[in-house]
Amino acid sequence: MKNHKDTQGVTKIKGNEIKQLEGEIARLENDIKELALTIDKVEDEKLEVLNQLKRALADYQNLETNTQKRLNLLYLQSRKSLAEKLIPIVDDMSMAIKAKEEVEFNQQSISWADGVVELLNKLERSLEEIGLKKFVPEKGTNFDPSVHEALTVVESDKGGLIYDVIQPGYILDDIVIRPSRVVVTKIK
Repeated sequence: MKNHKDTQGVTKIKGNEIKQLEGEIARLENDIKELALTIDKVEDEKLEVLNQLKRALADYQNLETNTQKRLNLLYLQSRKSLAEKLIPIVDDMSMAIKAKEEVEFNQQSISWADGVVELLNKLERSLEEIGLKKFVPEKGTNFDPSVHEALTVVESDKGGLIYDVIQPGYILDDIVIRPSRVVVTKIK
């Protein structure tokens, strides 16, 4: 009989242990559920932060692009302004050089005039370095109002052609700074 009592005692102990283990399992399952919820919450927060970082990076890249566009525009405007201020000086120096051909100079004056020619050449090279190109249309080509300015008209067999060039035009990065000033033909 003693064995029977011992078996019941073992069963009772096992029953208590099982209930404790079941309680422990339930508590652990609860902890696991809470940890899973915490992990989900952390994952959601991670995704939110990652999205914020992506938006911030996109905003920064847009800002950088816009800033570069503004700098390029400012650079173009500065070069355009400089060109507009220097073109009349080039014109005046060119007219002075043309006048040299009509006036007789002594040897000293010729050296001085040659120096002026060299200064004009240096100025024109400097303007080319900033992207300003001189535009001299050929006589007999078609008149194009987007790059030419007709100052006067002469009668001819064909109309709309360039008869003579009064002043060259200037183009900066495909932008006409000053159209070439020309004489245009019209039909008799």
